[in-house]
Amino acid sequence: MGYGQKVKKWFFEEEDEDDDIYEEVEIDTEEEPAKTTSMFEKAKSTKTSDAVRALSANKDSHLVLFEPRAYSETQEIAIYLKQKRAAVVNLHRLQKEQSKRVIDFLSGVIFAIEGDIQQIGPKIFLCTPKNIGVSGNITMDSNESEE
Repeated sequence: MGYGQKVKKWFFEEEDEDDDIYEEVEIDTEEEPAKTTSMFEKAKSTKTSDAVRALSANKDSHLVLFEPRAYSETQEIAIYLKQKRAAVVNLHRLQKEQSKRVIDFLSGVIFAIEGDIQQIGPKIFLCTPKNIGVSGNITMDSNESEE
């Protein structure tokens, strides 16, 4: 009788106690020698586990991408930022004056939630709330930032 049939029979049919069949299984009690790791491997695994722990601790954080076509869509971005979600805002579809208004509005929202706003490309901005940290920076040529 196969293992699956035994389990099925155990759940769905009543058996007499005499019908139980026990198999003897030999258990190996010898322990394998502990593997030694170098201090470099330990450091790498510690850093990796710290990074994974930091990501899993921040399960509620999301990155949302926006490409507003009008200033009126800016309020939706603010709602996501208030929900502690990061936003990448691409302003290529807006005129220069509307782009400035959007950035001014988002700067106020970012100030209110104690977040951060960074330009990550020409007319592309990263807005992050207080709970999401950003490390590193992106350098742009002077002609890219003026576009």
